[in-house]
Amino acid sequence: MIKKTITDILSVNGIKNVGFCDFDNVKDHLLDCRAKNRIPENAKTIIICAFPYKVKENAPKFLSRYAAIPDYHTVCGEMLSAACKKIKEKYPQNEFRYFCDNSPIPEVHTASTAGLGIKGKNGLLITKEYGSFVFLGEIVTDLEIACENNYSECNHCGKCKIKCPVALNKENCLSNLSQKKKVTDKELEILKQNNILWGCDICQNACPLNKNAKITHIKEFIDGYRDEYIIGEDTTNRPYTWRGEQVIKRNYDNLIK
Repeated sequence: MIKKTITDILSVNGIKNVGFCDFDNVKDHLLDCRAKNRIPENAKTIIICAFPYKVKENAPKFLSRYAAIPDYHTVCGEMLSAACKKIKEKYPQNEFRYFCDNSPIPEVHTASTAGLGIKGKNGLLITKEYGSFVFLGEIVTDLEIACENNYSECNHCGKCKIKCPVALNKENCLSNLSQKKKVTDKELEILKQNNILWGCDICQNACPLNKNAKITHIKEFIDGYRDEYIIGEDTTNRPYTWRGEQVIKRNYDNLIK
């Protein structure tokens, strides 16, 4: 009954892909970050949420799909915040703290354990409906809720690793490279060779499980979609300006030379 009530509240607030994980399953694997202090005392349950972000079948121009929509920290954060307030009204004696990106929770492992999908070889969660084109966020609570225990991984076909120019080496990830403030001429050439302006979807595009990924239902992502970056555009709340607009301008100049 509790699970259905919370799932219904989340759905009304636009969060339709939800799973539940016992906090004890991850408490010994929490990430060391400042947000760790926000976890409720006597935490019992993690309500993990997936936010699909694929807007069109055709990929945006030189941008990762996540960079073609408004900043998910804002969109998903507001959805989680509103949902927490509504859940708190229903269960005033309990605490509900939401996290979005800056989280101590090992999100992919938690989401898979909660039954939202499987962990891919590239480290991303792969859902049945939306593939790996999802953001993750969660609500940690001291309310005890019935949980799943369905952790599983993909079959490691290796196609993502074969296609990735750095063979899934996280230290050399091209998405991270595109966001660096200082890069070498060699690094800029790598970005140009792979037509990367911001972010990288090479491993995701190679994954067979993303072949029929559905379009998102989240209105803010659909309404705010831009399939390319244009010099001089309004960059308010765009994912590619968290480093300052000079970084994407540099990448743009490098790409169109």
